[in-house]
This record gives sequence, structure tokens and C-alpha cells, in this order.
Amino acid sequence: MADQTDDQHQAVDAYARELTAFADALHVLHVDCGSPSYREIATAARAAGRVSLSSSAISEAISGKRLPSLDFTLELVRQLAKNDQGVLDQWRERWKRVKLHQRQVGAHRKRSGTRSKIGGAPAQLLPEGGQGVLSAAHLEAERILKNAQAQAESVIEKARIQADEMTASATQMLLDATERGTIHVVAQLKLRENCRIALVGPPGSGKGTQSPFLSKLLEVPVLHLGELFRDNIRGGTRLGHKARRHMERGELVPDEVTLGMLEARLQDRDTQHGFILDGIPRTLGQVEAVDKLLARTSEKIDAALNFEVGRDESFRRLVGRRICKNDSSHVAHIMYAAPQKDGICDICGGPLYLREDDSRNVIASRWDAWNVQSELVVKKYGSERRLVTISGTGTVSSVTERAISALNAYFG
Repeated sequence: MADQTDDQHQAVDAYARELTAFADALHVLHVDCGSPSYREIATAARAAGRVSLSSSAISEAISGKRLPSLDFTLELVRQLAKNDQGVLDQWRERWKRVKLHQRQVGAHRKRSGTRSKIGGAPAQLLPEGGQGVLSAAHLEAERILKNAQAQAESVIEKARIQADEMTASATQMLLDATERGTIHVVAQLKLRENCRIALVGPPGSGKGTQSPFLSKLLEVPVLHLGELFRDNIRGGTRLGHKARRHMERGELVPDEVTLGMLEARLQDRDTQHGFILDGIPRTLGQVEAVDKLLARTSEKIDAALNFEVGRDESFRRLVGRRICKNDSSHVAHIMYAAPQKDGICDICGGPLYLREDDSRNVIASRWDAWNVQSELVVKKYGSERRLVTISGTGTVSSVTERAISALNAYFG
């Protein structure tokens, strides 16, 4: 009987680990695809007429409350990753692994006479002493679940560090080439006591590409909105919990939460003499809120660096972009940086996919939003003589040189 109980505990532990990994992978996929609202996903699925996806069921699947059906899983993945057959096949196999563990738990409980619903519901009918066994199993499963979450976060962090190390040499080569042409200009900028820059520009203008190079050359950190979210959620901060709740409900994260994260990040010593903002501000309200936040310590955005790029070029850049499923910092492009093997990440071997945010329809919507909201940000900085505008078209190094030269001319 003791061996049977141990086997049941092991089965419960294994199922808990698999279900947690499954839910975490869904969450990463959702975040990497731009965290579309659950309502948007459900509406798109309903329009496709295949499988019904309710917002509550999506939330339960991503939070790991229960294992959804295979059809539900594949439709959810299809909505996030589009019709990438390779990705769908991977998720089919992943679902089968979790389902196998679920069935093993059910088989153990059936043999022991324990009848309960697997996947979160409490036991209904238990033999004498069975409640204690199941309670112990639940406690052990919770412990395993917490350990699995901690291990998953550790693996993700190690993967990011490895990716940083693998790209560091290439980045340094480009920096060296750029700095040879701008060394005098860069030296002048470094003589400034402060260098606080906000990057602005339409979708696909190159802000994310340029920010790490500008950061290295100017020796100030990049404060990226996406990284602020990830760091706070991964670190379990109060603001991270708030942001995650909004994201899980498919809602936009309120400005007060975002600005709270930014305020906390600005307390770090590496921001003392400057920083580069990427992803914020995007609206007039955010411009005013950031100015108000910095004014508390007599600081301000010294310059807003605006990257101008045509709509057609933006579409070429974004539609051709492919993101690695294993690590969203691994990026390829079917024209400008094609992977050695089609659909496979050169860095880690993970599958590449087109983000929903990089589809033509979404890009068009993002441009419309830019024209309505973010372009007003550019006009405001321009009216306050804090705007530096350059062309975002050309090679990465040429745009970097252009940006450094323009900033140096602006600061005089």
C-alpha cells in the first residue's frame, strides 16, 4: 500500500510539473505575441469558426488552473502563432505529454479507490484515510509547483544571459566600426554630466535596434518598457503582480503601474547620469507624467530622438521579422538577416515565428495609432525644442552614426 501511495505521489508531482510548464509556455507565447487581449483572441477564433475560446477559459489555461482540450489548445496557439504547422505540431506533442501524466494520475486514483476530478477540483469520494493521502499529495504538489516555477525562471534567465554573451562579440564589432567614425563626437557627448534620451518614431523605425548601440556608446542604460514588465513580473514585485493581473485579463496596463515601475528603476545607480527610454512615452499623457516624475529630482528628458522611416519600409522590416519561440531576444529577418535553416533560430535552434503584432493588419493599426497619438508626442517635444530628428533608413551602423552626430550637434 505504501508503494502504491508513493507511486500516486510521484504521478501527482509529475503531472503538476508538466501542467505548470505547459501553462508557463502558453504565458510566454502570449507575452511574446504582444499580449493581445483575451477578448481579441476569442473574437478572432469565433470568426474563424473552428473552436470556441472564451476569455475565462483562456485565462484558466494560461494560469495553469486546468489542462484545456487538445482542440482548444491548438486553436489558442493558432491564434497566437498563426498557422505555423511546425509550432502546432510541437504544441500537439506537448499537450499529449501533459495528458499522459493526467491519465496516469487518474489511473492511480482509480486503483486506490480515490475518485476526483483531475486538474484542480477537490476529491469527492475518498476511502478511509484517503483524504489524508490526497491532502499530503496536494501539499507536495504545491511544493513541487513552486520549485518548478523557480527553476523555469532560472532557466529563462540563464538563456537570456547566454544570448547576451553570444551576441556581445558581434555587437562589439559593430560598435568598434561605428566608434571609429564617431570617436570624437562620442567623446564630446560623454563629457556631458547628464544624457537622458527618449526614443520616438513610428512602428519599425529602428528604436529597438538602435537602443543597445546607443547605450554602449553613451554608457547609459536602456530602460525598455517590455523589460520593465518582465523584470517586475519575474521578480514578483507588487507592481509586477498588478501588471500581470491586467495582462491575464487581456487589459492594457494602467499608466500609474508603468510609471511606478519606471520610478523604481530610476532609483538604480546606473541611471544617475542618464538613460535611454524605449517604449515610453507613447502618448501626451505619458510625456507629461514622465516630465513630472523626473521633475521631482530636478531632472528632465534632455532630448527626444525621433527616427523617421516611410510606411513601406516599416512594413518590410516588420513583416519580414521572425522571433524565436525559445527566447524573444533572438530575432531574424527573411530579407536582412535570414536564418541558415528556414524557420530555425541560428542562436539556439528554436522555432522562428511571425508575431501577430508583425502581421500586415496589425502593423496598419499600429500606424494608425501612431498617427493619432504618438505623432503628437513628436510635436510636443518639437515645440519645446527637445526634438532631434534623423532618418531611420540605412544600415544599422550608418543610422547609429547619424544619431550620435545629430545628438552632438543638438547639445552643442
